[in-house]
Amino acid sequence: MHHLLVLLGALLLPAALPGAAAVQLNRAPQFLPAGSMSRFSLPEDTPVGAPVYRLQGTDPEGSAVRFSISGEHFTVDKNSGVVSLRKALDREAQDLLEVIISITDEGFDGSEPNTVSLRRDIPVLDVNDNAPTFRERPYAFSVSEATKVGARLFDKVLVSDSDGGLNADITLVCVPSGPEDTACKHFKVETEKVSEGRYRGIVTLQRPLDYEQRSAYTLQLRATDGASDPSKRLSSTARVAVQVTDVQDQPPVFLNAPYSATVPENSPPGTLVAVIRVRDGDMGDPRPVALSLEEDDLGYFTLEEGEGPEGASTARLVTTNIPIDREHRDLMLSGGIYTFKVRATELINNELPADWSVSEVTVVVTDVDDQLPEFNEDYFHINVSEDIAVDSPLPGLNMVVLDGDIGDNARYALSLRDVSNSEGLFSVHPTSGQGRTPVVIRVRSKRGLDYDVDDPALRRIEFDVVVHAKGDTGDEEEFGSTRVVVDLQDANDHSPVFAQSQYRARASEASPPGTKVLDVTASDMDSGDLGRITYSLKGFGAERFRTHPEQGGVYVRQPLDYESERSYSLSLEARDGGPSGGRVTTVNVFVDVLDENDNAPAFEQQEYQRTVREGATSFQPSMFVRATDADGPTQGDGRVSYSVTSSNAADVLVVDAASGEVRMQRPVSASHTQRGQYELTVRATDQGRPRQLHADARLTVRVGVPGNQRPVFKGHGPGAGHNASQYQYHAAVHEDAAPNSEVLQVTASDPDGQDSLITYSIAAGGGAKDNFNIDSKSGVITVAPEARLDPDEAGGVSRYSLVVLAVDSGLPVRETASATVLVTIKDVNNKPPVFDTGDPGAFTRHVSERAQPGQTVLVARARDPDEDAKLEYSLVEPIRAMDRTGVPLAPNAANDYKQAFRINSSTGEVFVNGPLDHQAAAVITLTVQARDLNARTDLKGARPQVARAEATVYVEEFSDGNPIFTAHGWTPGSPVIKVTVPEEQPRGTVLAMLAAQDPADGGRPIRRFQVAAQPDGTAPDWASVSARGNVVLERRLDYETLPALPDGSKVMELKVQAVSEDQRRTGTATIQVQVQDANDHTPQFAQTTYHTSVLESTRFPAHVLAVSATDGDSAAGSSAARGFGDVRYSLSGENARSFIIDPLSGSIQVAPNATLDRERQAQMKLTVVAADTPGGGAAQRRSQAAVTIDILDVNDNAPQFSKRSYSTVIPENMAVGSSVLSVSASDPDEGAGAEVAYELVDQGEANGLFSIDTSSGELRIATPLTGKGRREPYSLTVRAQDSGNPPLSADASVSVHIGDVVSNDGVPSFVHPALDEVAYVSENASIGSPVFRVVAADPDDPKTPEGMLVYRFLEDGMTGSDASHFSINPSSGLITTRTLLDRETKAQFMLLLVAADKGPVPQQTTRLLTVHVTDVDDHKPVFKRSVDESPMVMTVQEELPVGSVVGNLTAVDNDIGDNALIDYVITYGNEHDLFSISRTPENGAVIRVARRLDREEAAEHLLTVKCFKKSARPQSMRKPYNRQDPSERQVRVQVRDIDDNAPTFPAGKANQTLGVRLNVPVDTSLLTLEAEDADADSAPMHYWLAGATFHPMHPAAVPAGRGRGRAGHGPAASTAAAVEQVQGVFRLDADSGELRTAAGMQQFVDGYFTLSVAASNTPEGNSSSRRANATVKVFVVRDRALLKFVFSKAPADVRRALPEFQRLVEKALLLPVQLNVYDTQFYAKQDGSLDFSSTSSCFQLVGRENYDLSDMESLLIDKKNDELNSVYDRFHVRAVQRCAPTLAKAEATWIQLWVLAIACFIGIASLIASCVVCCSYNRWERLR
Repeated sequence: MHHLLVLLGALLLPAALPGAAAVQLNRAPQFLPAGSMSRFSLPEDTPVGAPVYRLQGTDPEGSAVRFSISGEHFTVDKNSGVVSLRKALDREAQDLLEVIISITDEGFDGSEPNTVSLRRDIPVLDVNDNAPTFRERPYAFSVSEATKVGARLFDKVLVSDSDGGLNADITLVCVPSGPEDTACKHFKVETEKVSEGRYRGIVTLQRPLDYEQRSAYTLQLRATDGASDPSKRLSSTARVAVQVTDVQDQPPVFLNAPYSATVPENSPPGTLVAVIRVRDGDMGDPRPVALSLEEDDLGYFTLEEGEGPEGASTARLVTTNIPIDREHRDLMLSGGIYTFKVRATELINNELPADWSVSEVTVVVTDVDDQLPEFNEDYFHINVSEDIAVDSPLPGLNMVVLDGDIGDNARYALSLRDVSNSEGLFSVHPTSGQGRTPVVIRVRSKRGLDYDVDDPALRRIEFDVVVHAKGDTGDEEEFGSTRVVVDLQDANDHSPVFAQSQYRARASEASPPGTKVLDVTASDMDSGDLGRITYSLKGFGAERFRTHPEQGGVYVRQPLDYESERSYSLSLEARDGGPSGGRVTTVNVFVDVLDENDNAPAFEQQEYQRTVREGATSFQPSMFVRATDADGPTQGDGRVSYSVTSSNAADVLVVDAASGEVRMQRPVSASHTQRGQYELTVRATDQGRPRQLHADARLTVRVGVPGNQRPVFKGHGPGAGHNASQYQYHAAVHEDAAPNSEVLQVTASDPDGQDSLITYSIAAGGGAKDNFNIDSKSGVITVAPEARLDPDEAGGVSRYSLVVLAVDSGLPVRETASATVLVTIKDVNNKPPVFDTGDPGAFTRHVSERAQPGQTVLVARARDPDEDAKLEYSLVEPIRAMDRTGVPLAPNAANDYKQAFRINSSTGEVFVNGPLDHQAAAVITLTVQARDLNARTDLKGARPQVARAEATVYVEEFSDGNPIFTAHGWTPGSPVIKVTVPEEQPRGTVLAMLAAQDPADGGRPIRRFQVAAQPDGTAPDWASVSARGNVVLERRLDYETLPALPDGSKVMELKVQAVSEDQRRTGTATIQVQVQDANDHTPQFAQTTYHTSVLESTRFPAHVLAVSATDGDSAAGSSAARGFGDVRYSLSGENARSFIIDPLSGSIQVAPNATLDRERQAQMKLTVVAADTPGGGAAQRRSQAAVTIDILDVNDNAPQFSKRSYSTVIPENMAVGSSVLSVSASDPDEGAGAEVAYELVDQGEANGLFSIDTSSGELRIATPLTGKGRREPYSLTVRAQDSGNPPLSADASVSVHIGDVVSNDGVPSFVHPALDEVAYVSENASIGSPVFRVVAADPDDPKTPEGMLVYRFLEDGMTGSDASHFSINPSSGLITTRTLLDRETKAQFMLLLVAADKGPVPQQTTRLLTVHVTDVDDHKPVFKRSVDESPMVMTVQEELPVGSVVGNLTAVDNDIGDNALIDYVITYGNEHDLFSISRTPENGAVIRVARRLDREEAAEHLLTVKCFKKSARPQSMRKPYNRQDPSERQVRVQVRDIDDNAPTFPAGKANQTLGVRLNVPVDTSLLTLEAEDADADSAPMHYWLAGATFHPMHPAAVPAGRGRGRAGHGPAASTAAAVEQVQGVFRLDADSGELRTAAGMQQFVDGYFTLSVAASNTPEGNSSSRRANATVKVFVVRDRALLKFVFSKAPADVRRALPEFQRLVEKALLLPVQLNVYDTQFYAKQDGSLDFSSTSSCFQLVGRENYDLSDMESLLIDKKNDELNSVYDRFHVRAVQRCAPTLAKAEATWIQLWVLAIACFIGIASLIASCVVCCSYNRWERLR
C-alpha cells in the first residue's frame, strides 16, 4: 500500500503541489520508547519524594512538550518529565498501580495543542518488610510415650507471610531454648506449603519418648522467610507445648536398692536384715506391687509386711528359724556372701501378675569362732632315703590342718615336738596358719639321717606336729597334734672306684678272640644290689673288644689288624645297681696293637702290558711294576724287593730289585719269542719276620706296532635341534615320514686314523633295522622304505633305541665304537575315529512313545587313536523309519521322524527332540557321524576323518490297557526302574521284586513276568526273572571289570515284561542295576621288599625312596567317595621316627629334626603300610612292605690323636732321616674318610728341620741340626687329615728339645720380623723417627761372642737404594728414618736385614723386611675435568619411581684408605629437591630420583655436584658453580618425555560460542579448534565431531519436518520435542581442527547448535581419559535480531580485549545471561562508507528467557546501570545500535491523501473520456 501511494503521489504531485503549499498541519507529539514507562516497576520501599522515572517525548514540529500523570502516588515535572513518588507504597495493600501519562505539544497558527495519553500498569515490587506470622496460636498437643519414631504428631502450626516471591517462602525449624534443651532432638519440624505465602508446620517424632524420664516438652519454633539477601531475612518464633502421656511399659522400680546387709551366723529368728521399698515404674497410672523372695535356697530369710510412703509397697527382710551357718559349704565357697533375689510383680486388678523386676540382695554372713583346728590324719608313716637333701620336704607326707572358721577365728600356730631321734633334724612350714593349711616338714640337718649305723633303732625317727591357738582366756593352748614316724632307707651314695686313672695294654694282631688283654676291676662301698657292679666297654674300636659284665677285664672279641688300626682308645664303664641306671664310673683303656707279618705285598695290577716298537732299547716312558706292603716298621716297614721267577727273555728284560723298574738290556725283537711278546712273572717279597711273604704278577711286553685306538663319537652333527650327549643322540620323526627321509646324522672321529675311513652300521634295537637305515660312509640315518612307524601298526611302539657302530680302518685290529640313538615317533592326526560296534546292543534302544523331549536315549562314543583328536558328533543322512507294520516311511512323510532325535555334538548323547508316535514310526534308524576337527587336511590324499554308525531306536507303543509297573520311578514315558547292588553278591541274590497291575482288569495284580529278548535275540546271562517278578542274579558281578558309563558309574540293564492274564498285552520296564564297588581288593606293593641307601648327612626334606602300591578297587564312580581304591601310606617299625612318608605319593623323606649317624647304626629297617579307605572303618584293608635303608658313610668325624701333645729330646748331631718320634691318629669313618695323612702345618723356628711321613706319622730329621741346639724346645704343629670330602683334620703339638753339642754351631734366627711381618711408617714422619725394632736369637750362649748379635743392612742390589732412606742401630736393631718420605712418590721399601754373631767364624742369617709408608690425608678429592669442560650429560625418563638411578660420577683422591673416602653433595640446581646423591662403596656417587619428574615442568636440570672428604662436610652447601674449583662438577640431567599427558583444550577454548548468519555460504570457516598436548614428542592431533544437536529457541523455529509427532503440550513441551541430533550440517577438519559449514542454515532459523568436539593423538583416543573434549555453541542469527557495539578502537585492539569485555558486561547485567559476540569488523556508516578508526561487533543476549531487540536495548542502554556504563567507558563503547539498518515507516498526511484522491478522480475521468472518445470515433467511422 505504501508503494502504491508513493507511485500515485509521484504521478499526481505536479497537479497537487500548487494547493498543498498553502496548508500546514499540527501533528501530535509522541512518547519516546525509553520514556514511555513501558515495563516500568517500582520497589515498595522507595522513599517518598524520590525521582523514579523520566518521561520523554518529541513533537514532529519540534515544539516544546509538557507531561502529566494521573493518580495519587506520583507527581511529574511537566517540563522535564521527571516523575517523583508522592505517596508511600505498600505492595501488600496494592501491588499494581494504574496511571495515565499524557504528553501535550504547543499549537501554532491558531491550531489547538495535541495531547496523547497512554495507560500504564506499574507493578509494585516486593521488599521483604513483613516477618512471618504464626496463626491460630497457642499450640499444644499430647503424645503417647509408645508412639513410634517417624509418626506425624501435630500439623496445626500455620504460618503466613504477606510478602511475595522468595520473600514469602517460609522455613520452619526447631530452636533449642538453651544448651540443656533436648526437645529439638526428640521432635522434628517439617514445612509444608499450603498456598502462596501460607505454610503449615508438621511436628514428627525422631527419637523415642519416655514418660518416666520426661513428661513434657516445649518446642520453640522459628519461622524464617526466604529473602535472597540472608542479612535481610525476617523471622518470628512460637512455642508448642507437648504433653507426654504415660503407658504401662515400665516394670516395678526398687526405691532403696541395692540391698546389702551384714548378719552374724546363728542370728536369732526375726532379726531385721533390710527394708524393701518398691513402686510401679509407670508413675502416671501406677499398679499395686507384690514382693516375693527367689533363690533363697537355704531358707535363711523371709519377708514381712511393713509400712512405707504412699504409693510404694514396703516389706521387712528378716531371718527365719533356720540357723545361719557360716561354715555351710555354699557360704564357704562364696566367701561368706549369700545372695538371693527379691521379685516385685505388678498386679492387674490386684490379681493377675503383669510386669516384674528383680533386685539382688547381698548378705554378708560374719563368722563366729565355733570351730577347732584339726589334722587330716592322726598318724603318718613315711620312708625317707638317707640322701635326701637339706631343705627338701619329706616325701609322701600329705598333712593338712583345717579350722572351719574364717578370718582371725581360724588362726593357729604349728610346732614340732620330739619323740625319738628327731631333735634338730626337721622344721615345720609354715609355723602359723589360717583356715585350711597344708603342712610341709623340711629336712633341717642331715647329721642324724644316716642309714649306715650300727644301731638299727637309729634308723627310725618319731616326732609330733602340734597345733596351738588362743583359748577363751587369750593364752596359747594346744588344740591337737599328730604323730609322724620316719623310717630311713638306704641310698646309692657311693660310686664304683677303679684303682688307676687310666690303663694301657698291648695285644698282638694275631691274638685270637677271647684273649685277655687287661685285668681291671672296680669296687663299690655300697652293699646289696646297690654295690653290685656291671661292666661295659665303649669307645673307638669297642666292637673289637669285650669285657665280662660282672668280672670286668678286657678281652679280644674280633681279630685285630695292625695295618687297619694300630691303637684303640676304649672306655671301660663300671655301673652299680642303684636306681635310674645307678652310678657310673669310667676309665680310659689304651690298647696298642703289635704288628705281625700277616700281609703279603700287593701289586698295583695283577697283569702289566706294554707294546714297544721293534728294536727299542728302552721304555718310553719308563715302565715300573709296583707293590706295597701294609705291615709296619717292625715288619720291614713296607719295604719290598722285586725278582723275576719265570721269563722267556731273561737276557732281554730285567726288573730292578729295589724300585721295580723294568729295563731292556738289549734291543727287543719279535723274533725272540714264538708269539712276538715277552712274558715274565715278577715276584714282590716283603722284609717281615720271622718269615717273609710274597706275591706274583704277570708282565707281558708285546713287540710291534702300538694298538689301534677306537673311534670316538662326536656331538650331534648337522641335524639341529637334537639334544645329544657324546654317546647318545636324540631325534624325533613323524609317524608318516616318507621313506628315505633323513632322521639324524651321527659322526665319529678316529684319534689315530682318517675319519673318512670310518664305516657306520646299525647293530641292534627293537625294530630298528626294519624301520631305519644308515649310510655306511656319512652316518646319515634315514627311514627305511618298508618302515612301519605308526605305533598303532607297530604294536604301540613309539620310541626306538638304535645302537650305531662306528668301525675304523686301523691295524692290526679294527676298533669299534658304539652310540645309542633314541628316536621318538611323533603322532600325526591321520586316522579316522572308530565306533565300537562289537556290542550289538550298544546302538539299539527301546523308548516309549510317551518319552519327553530331552530324555537321553543312548550315548554314541567313538574312539580316535590320534593324540590331539577332537571329535564332533552329528546325526546325518540316511535317517530311516518304518511304521508298526514294517513299511518304510518316505522322507516326506507326515511324521517328521528325522527331527525326532537330536545329538550333543561334544558328548555324543542322543536325546528325544520331539513327540514320538509308535503308529507312524515304530522303528527309527539314525546315522551317527563322528568327525575329527583336528584332522590333518594338508596330507597327501587326506580325506575327512569321519566314522559312522547306525543306531536303531524302537518306539514302543503305549497303551492305557497295558500292564503298569508299580515300582517307584517307573512311568509310561520313562519305564525305568533303578536298583543298586554291591559287587560280588552271590548267585541267586534277589536284586528286585517287581509288581505290576492290569488297568484293563480293574487293577488286578500281574502274576507273570518274563525277560524281554535283547536286540540280537538272545537273553542276558547275568540275571533272570521269575514268574512272580523276582529279578535274580545269575552270575558274579565284578565292579572293576564292568564297562563304565560316561559319568563313571557301572550300570547293567535288563528289560522285563509284565504279561496280562490273556497274554495279549505286555508292559515293559528297563531294570537298571547300578553296581556299587566293594572293598574287595587289598593294596599290593610293586615290590615285597625295598632296599636303598642314603648318606648319613642327609637331612629333611631329602627324598630317600618312593614306594608304590595299587588297589584293584576302582578309584572312580560310586567308590570314589568312600576311597576303596585310594591308597594311603604310613610308616611303622623301630626306625619309623627317623623318616616320614607322603601319605598320597609314597615318597619317603628324612624326618624333620632327624639325624642319621652311620657310626651308631649303619642300617635302618622300616615297615611301610599301605591302607585303602582313608576314612577307616571295618572295611579297610592293609598290606605291608619291608624297607631296608643302608646308611652310607660321610666324612663327619675328624681324626683323633692318641695324645694332645708329644715331646722328645734329640742331639743336634743326629743323622738326616733319623726318626724323632711317631704320632698316631684314628678316624671312625670308613673308606677315604678313615684314611689319615699327616703333615706339619706350623714349624715355627724349626722350619725345614723336620719332615713327617704322611702315612705313618713318623717324624724324621730333614736337614742337619748342627748349631740348632738350645735350651728352649722347638714347637711344631702336626695335622692329621682324612681323605674324605670335605676333608677333616685335627692338630697336635710336638715339642722337640735339641741338645747343643758343638760350640758356635748355632745359626742366628730372626724373631722379628717374622716371615710375613711388615713394618709401617707415616709419610709425614720426621727424620730419625723409629720404624721397627729388629729382634734375633742365637742358640749359643748370649754371654759369649758366639751368642752376641749385631744388625745391619745388606746392600745386594735387589733392594736398590731403599736402605739409603733408613738407618739401623747395630746393637738394638732399631730402624729409623734417614730422609723425608712421600707415599705418593714411593709407597713401599724393601730392606734386607742381616743378623750375625761375633764368633771367630761368624754365623749369620738374613731376613727381608717390607716397610709400608702409611698415608696421610694431604690431598683433596677432585673431579678429573678441564676448566672449561662442558657439563656431564645424563638422561632420565620422566615419571620414574622415586629412587631410580639417574647416573653415576666419580671423583678421585690420591690418598688411600679412609683418607681417600669421598662424599658428594648437590650444591646448586636442586632447589626443588628433585634429585638425591649418595656415595657408593666404590667411592663414586650415584644420583637418584628423589621426587616426581615432569618433563613438562622442566626439560632439563643443571646440577652442581661437589665432592669432599667423607670426614668433613663443606661449610657452604648452596652456591653457584665455580669452574675454577676442581671439586665441583656440573651435571646436566635431560628428562626424556613419555606420553603421560592427555590432550587438553586451552583455558577458555573448551566452551566457545559463535554465531552464523542465516545466509552464510556453505564451506564457510567458522573457527579453528586447537588442542594441546604438554608432551614434547606428542603425535599430531586428530579431531572429530562427536555429536551435533540443534536447539530451537521456540516452537516456531523448528525446521520443516523436524520436531513433529512428539508428545507434549505447550511451548516448553514443543521446544523440548524439537531438540534432536543432526548430521551433515558442519564439517570438522581432522588434522587442522577447522570448523566449517557443510549445509545451508535457512532451515535452522532462530536456534542454536551444540557441537561436541573431541581431540586425541593416541590410538586409545576412544578412551575418555586419552582425549580432550570441547563444546561449541553455534547460534543461527539474523542481522535484524542482533545489536552491535560500536567501539572507538580498531578491530585488532577490540579482539584482544573482547573476552574481558564480555565477562564484565555479563557481570554488570546482574542476570543469568550470556553475551555472544559474533563478529568484529570495521564500522560501516549509514552512507555505506567504512570508519577505519572504529569497530562494530554484532551480538546477542542468550539466557533462560528469549530476549528480543527491545529487551536487549533496555538492558544494554541503561543510563542507571553505572557499572555497565563504566565498562563502556573502559572499553571505549560509544554506541549500542541495531545490527541491521532500520527501515523508516512511511506515514501519509491529509494533504497527501487529498492529492491521492484528486489523482484518482483525474484518472477515472480520463478513462471515461477515453471511452467516450473511442465510442464517438467508432460511431463517426460508421456514419462516415
